[in-house]
Amino acid sequence: MSAGGWDLEEIRRRADLVEIVSPHVRLRKSGARLGGLCPFHQERTPSFTLDPEKGLWHCFGCKAGGDLFRFVEMIEKVSFAEAVELLARRLGVPPKRPADAARQRTRERLLALHEQAAKFFQALLRGDTGRGTRAYLQRRGISNESVEAFCLGYARDAWESLLKAMAKRGFSGQDLARAGLAVPREDHFYDRFRNRLIFPIRDATGRVIAFGGRALADDQQPKYLNSPESPLFQKGQVLWNFDRARRAMAEAERAVVVEGYLDAISCCEAGLTEAVATMGTALTAEHVNLLRRQVKSLVLAFDSDSAGLAAALRGRELFQQAELDVRVVSMPEGVDPDDVVRERGGEALRQLVADARPMIEWELGRVLARAEGQGERAQAEALRGAILVLARAPAGADREYYLRWLAERQGADAPDRRRPLEAELRQALAREIKRIEGRSRRIPLAASGEGSAQRQGLEKPSAGRLQATLLAAFLQSGDLAEQHLGSLKVEYFPDEGQRAVFEAMRRLMERGEPFSAQEVLAELEPHIRPTLAGLALEYVPEEQIEESVAKKGVGERLKRQWGTLGIDVEEEQAVTEREKWVEVAIARLEEDRRLRRQQRELLRRLDEAKSQEEREAVQGELTEVNRRLSELAGRRIMGEN
Repeated sequence: MSAGGWDLEEIRRRADLVEIVSPHVRLRKSGARLGGLCPFHQERTPSFTLDPEKGLWHCFGCKAGGDLFRFVEMIEKVSFAEAVELLARRLGVPPKRPADAARQRTRERLLALHEQAAKFFQALLRGDTGRGTRAYLQRRGISNESVEAFCLGYARDAWESLLKAMAKRGFSGQDLARAGLAVPREDHFYDRFRNRLIFPIRDATGRVIAFGGRALADDQQPKYLNSPESPLFQKGQVLWNFDRARRAMAEAERAVVVEGYLDAISCCEAGLTEAVATMGTALTAEHVNLLRRQVKSLVLAFDSDSAGLAAALRGRELFQQAELDVRVVSMPEGVDPDDVVRERGGEALRQLVADARPMIEWELGRVLARAEGQGERAQAEALRGAILVLARAPAGADREYYLRWLAERQGADAPDRRRPLEAELRQALAREIKRIEGRSRRIPLAASGEGSAQRQGLEKPSAGRLQATLLAAFLQSGDLAEQHLGSLKVEYFPDEGQRAVFEAMRRLMERGEPFSAQEVLAELEPHIRPTLAGLALEYVPEEQIEESVAKKGVGERLKRQWGTLGIDVEEEQAVTEREKWVEVAIARLEEDRRLRRQQRELLRRLDEAKSQEEREAVQGELTEVNRRLSELAGRRIMGEN
């Protein structure tokens, strides 16, 4: 089996799962297996288990699990394809197909060219020719430590400086043109970057894949120039400084997102080493996917009038879909993070970031500020803008809180008008929601199993115990699987993960292929693999196996179980009913999570209430939320144990 041209089986053969996991988990031997503290959630009692023979791992606490690829995905916070490539390069596994091997050779040559070019630019900055650029950096307040840490460089004001230097290293003009470092012109090439401060752009693993250049002459245009897109570089998928900021993001549990290279460098000099830059482009869905693998919280630190901030606000659905907590820094007008650090110092920037407000509150404040000191018409227009902001916010405690906040703010001069005003605002909000509801779309995010281990455990209905035991027993005993798989139907398994595992087993049996946990794993989508790992590492005692398959047999037992739930598995309706159950169960889990978030927010507001009237109002809302939670808990969904 291959992925992206890489031979997965060869990677598995060469890899040692224990060696891959050991730097991240202190493993202790427990029988034939190894155990330790899970690196994916906080725990005191070890629940992480690794089976070297099966090549699988599983955490019985957070339910994460899989093979070596899944471990690298989660620990490095990369996609499946990136994890495969990381392991292939680490283990020296070549691509499988000749065409893929040729593409990989081209890719490696381009990477080598970029690495050599970065060293060349860096040497120019350090030498006599870079004296003026070093003086410029000093005036900008960029320290020598940062110059070295970010490997900044200098491109001379010459047409063929890089071309000639790279030719001595065996790279042709065509190579440089393919990499975006040279521009073809009739029968010759010339350097793309001339008289510019150079910023190497790296991928998530730290390899140079492109360059950015800032003009050093006042009349030079454009002010910033990036490498064009190439086989290595797609601007909408890369965040500058991401490779260096990953560890800091994990420690800070957030990412600070800025626009430019110098903004990111100044943030790092101010101690905000979790900063990444969009390189002047709008945040894309790919950027958001990249960040959500690392953190749950973003701080946007853009110039208040920048196109980047405006684009980020328009793309708020991306953040909502990714369940990211997004805050916005209130930057002084016309000022960016680099300006703040240079003019007021690092502490000033740290304070601005600490004071960042939730996106919805920042938007409301900005909309209402436009009408301050203006007439009634401007006030009404601002209020309509605020209603639009609320309508675009996700339903729940935040929207309710800010609706009340808006009513209190607008009715501050006339307390007796607050309640009527709140009612009017609610009606206006309902109309606006209805207007935009039909055209609202959910923005798809990468569905490659990149969500948190905890989310995997929460968002799927819990599996039937009998079904889980049977699947674990089948993985433990191929003979048992051969004996009973034929009598089972996919409808007997209410959980998506169990159904996928069962169908993978059945496909292998029908093809007459070897039956083991690794073969089943290879048949599964990445987000299902933790289910397989959990089943494969669950030991089923022989007496329990006998009890599970005794008497009437597995098929009859499961058929009888489904029959008691009012489902006739022989009818075509069975699949439809199962799908309905899954949809309803997931909807219930989502509703329960939403209500519990609202409950926590109301409890916080109750603690902070300053008057009896406010406490009573919050208590009333809390009572209603508790009632709905109780009602939700009391409902019976077909298929629940």
